[in-house]
Amino acid sequence: MKPYEWMVRYTPQKAWIDRKGLMIWLSMYFGMFGGGAYLVSLYFNHLPGMLISWLIVVFIKSGLHVAHAQKPSKLWRMVLRPQTSWISRGFILTILFIAFGAVQLAFSYWAPGNTGELIFKALGGIAAFGVMVYSGFVLSYVSSIPFWNVAVLPALFVLWGMLSGLSLVSMAGLDAGSIKTAMLTGIILLVAALVVVVLYLWTETYAGPTARESVRKLTRGPVAVLWGIGVIFIGIIIPLVVSLMSYFSGSLFSPSLTVLFFSCEMIGGLAFTYGVLKAGVYGPLITIRV
Repeated sequence: MKPYEWMVRYTPQKAWIDRKGLMIWLSMYFGMFGGGAYLVSLYFNHLPGMLISWLIVVFIKSGLHVAHAQKPSKLWRMVLRPQTSWISRGFILTILFIAFGAVQLAFSYWAPGNTGELIFKALGGIAAFGVMVYSGFVLSYVSSIPFWNVAVLPALFVLWGMLSGLSLVSMAGLDAGSIKTAMLTGIILLVAALVVVVLYLWTETYAGPTARESVRKLTRGPVAVLWGIGVIFIGIIIPLVVSLMSYFSGSLFSPSLTVLFFSCEMIGGLAFTYGVLKAGVYGPLITIRV
C-alpha cells in the first residue's frame, strides 16, 4: 500500500495481527482463556484447573507479551499510567493475578479451608476477571477503529473466556454432579455468545461506513470463512448441539466428547479474537467521489 492510500481507502490495522503482532492476538486469547479457566475452577473448587490456568497466564500470556516487546527490560513502565490506559491496567492486573494466584494455590494445597485461602481466592478471582476482560476494554477504547469502539466487546471476551475455561476444567476432570452443572452452564453461555455475536455484527452495520467495512470483512472473503467455520460452526454450533443432546438425554460427557468440546472452544476462541483484530480498519481521512 502506498503512503497516500491511507488517507483515501479503508486501511487495515496490522500492528496487532500481522507478523510479530500475531503474538498480541495469541496473548489476548490466552489471557481471556486463563482468566476464565481460573474463575470456573474457583466455582467448582478444582485445584488442578486453578494451577493450569495460572500457568497459562504466567508462561503463555505473559511470555508472549515479553517476546513481542522490542525492549522487554522497559516493560515495567507500563504500570505508570493506570489512570488513562487500559494496557497499563491490564499489566497491573496480570501482575496481581500472578501474585494472588500463587499465594492462593499454596494455601489451597497446604492449608485448605482456612481464612487465608478464602481471602486469596477472592483476590485472585477479581484479578482473574480483570485479566480475562481487559483486552476487550483495550480494543473498545480505540476510537480510531469504529468496529472495536463498542461496549459489547468486553462482554464477548467474558463469554468466550468463560466458555474456554469451562471446556478446560471439564476436560481436566469433574465429578458427575459438577459435569451436569457445567453442561447446563455451557449451553447458556453458548446461546448467549451466539446472540451477542449476531447483535454485534448487526448493530455495526448501522454504525457508519468504516464499521460496515469491518463487518463486510467478517462476512465475505477469507476472514469470513474463518469466522463462519471457526467461530459460528466449530466454536458455537457443534458444542451447543453436543451439549443439548447430552443434557436432555441424561447422559454425561464421555472423555471423547469432553475433548471435542475443549477443542471446539479453543478453535472458536482463537478464531474469534483473530477475526476481531483482522477486521479492524481505519476510515479514510479524505473521501474521493467518482
